[in-house]
Amino acid sequence: MPLLDHVGVKVTDLDRSIRFYSDLFGFEMVDRRMLGRSNVEAAAMQVGGSIIFLLYEPSFRARSADEHGGVDHFCLTFTDPEFREILERIKAMGVNLEGGVVPRTGATGRSDSQYILDPDGNQIEVKTGLT
Repeated sequence: MPLLDHVGVKVTDLDRSIRFYSDLFGFEMVDRRMLGRSNVEAAAMQVGGSIIFLLYEPSFRARSADEHGGVDHFCLTFTDPEFREILERIKAMGVNLEGGVVPRTGATGRSDSQYILDPDGNQIEVKTGLT
């Protein structure tokens, strides 16, 4: 069975993004390094058995609301208690919301989810549904 190994997300401030993903979701940074001979610095955030690579390069720009193409969003699924905790942290941190909590379908079935934006305008779906 295939496994989603990792997702790469472009960011404009690596330290800010590490704090965002760590403070909001509790993800641990497991590696931080320059990638090869490029000018891209990467921070690997552990997400269960997968990784989100936060990728920084000085020329990267935040995603504008009217930008099309590329990745639309990625979804993070949590247990019901974790989902409620995440929603509380979203409110406390003043994270930008897109719409409200509504049922959506994904690999774990149909359950409540909320779209949010990270500091660079990358859209994240936060979903409940793990048992």
